[in-house]
Amino acid sequence: MFWVIGLATASALSSGILLSTPTTTLTQEEPRTGSIPLQTGNDPRPFGPNAPWNRPVKGIPRHPESDRWVDRLWRLSTADRPGNFNLGGFEDYSYPVYLVDDATRDVPVKSRRPDWGNLHGKTVPWNPSWRAAKGTDGQVIILDPKTGREWDLFQVRFDGATLVVGNGNLVDGDYRTKEDGFPPSRGCGIPYLAMLTRPQELRQGAIRHALSMPVKNPNSTLFVPPATKTDGGRFGIPDGVPMGMRFALEVSDEEIEQWIRSLPRELGEATRNSARIIAVALRDYGWIVTDSSGGAFFQFEYNGTAGPAWNELGLGKRPLRDKEYPRDLLDGLLLKERIYALVPSDQYPKIVQDGRVQANTKETAPFINAVEPRR
Repeated sequence: MFWVIGLATASALSSGILLSTPTTTLTQEEPRTGSIPLQTGNDPRPFGPNAPWNRPVKGIPRHPESDRWVDRLWRLSTADRPGNFNLGGFEDYSYPVYLVDDATRDVPVKSRRPDWGNLHGKTVPWNPSWRAAKGTDGQVIILDPKTGREWDLFQVRFDGATLVVGNGNLVDGDYRTKEDGFPPSRGCGIPYLAMLTRPQELRQGAIRHALSMPVKNPNSTLFVPPATKTDGGRFGIPDGVPMGMRFALEVSDEEIEQWIRSLPRELGEATRNSARIIAVALRDYGWIVTDSSGGAFFQFEYNGTAGPAWNELGLGKRPLRDKEYPRDLLDGLLLKERIYALVPSDQYPKIVQDGRVQANTKETAPFINAVEPRR
């Protein structure tokens, strides 16, 4: 359960959250794909086309206080140094993705916090060979592609008979078509699978969704849609970036190619091709703050289920000179002056049936809802 707190207009303005909306009509278009061909068959992208994270940034207004939020992201959300945005999740603190067809049996679930989930005392499909991601979060995703079911499991331990979890949930709806959040899942209250970058996408030549970015020091009170909650009360600071805030990269095809040419020659063509796909996605879809972390990183599928594929795509771990790849791959691309913030998803232009995008014509919202978890 959560308490909803209405913040008055003056408070929202002082926090940089209050938003005005445009009145123009826009045409919805597919995002640019740079020099990477966009394949449309066998789309690996989950969730519906109108899920906020699946909509390209083209036509979505900039946040009226974009510079303020970019500055906070740059200074407060990263580890080691300002602007240190990494590729991560390969070795820990991400999600292995398992399929129901590979399960060998149903096992009972025991949750250490039954009130945080809906699986305590129930069963889930399981295979004893499955392993959670390394790190204290120990998370797992289980998918049933035939029915669209998604199980999100946190702090997983299998004792041979029972699956013990910190919390666990069968997400409501169908992950193939779902377009909204799910509060019990992770810090931002959006299912684990949403925005997770997977090898299938890079193989097809395009990531067609916003990327997930856990950050250090999220906002301790506020969140913005599409987030449905925040865990910033435990891990955040008053000036932090809210869960759900979306950013994107303003960069041209030529600037991407210049950056690609600046990468060490030793990285090879597979790494360069993957780097190009990632850069185009950061421009065309951006990223959304999704969780708390020790630093800011873009979340890729865990090596436990994707390691060989990442190696094939040139994203296997490799120390080189004074850097480590793919962790440091984006150095030189994500410059502060290239980053901008977008309005929350409840202010996105509305899609209408004729294929056009009608902007929201409301004036300024009187307040924004902030949610504080029960203590």
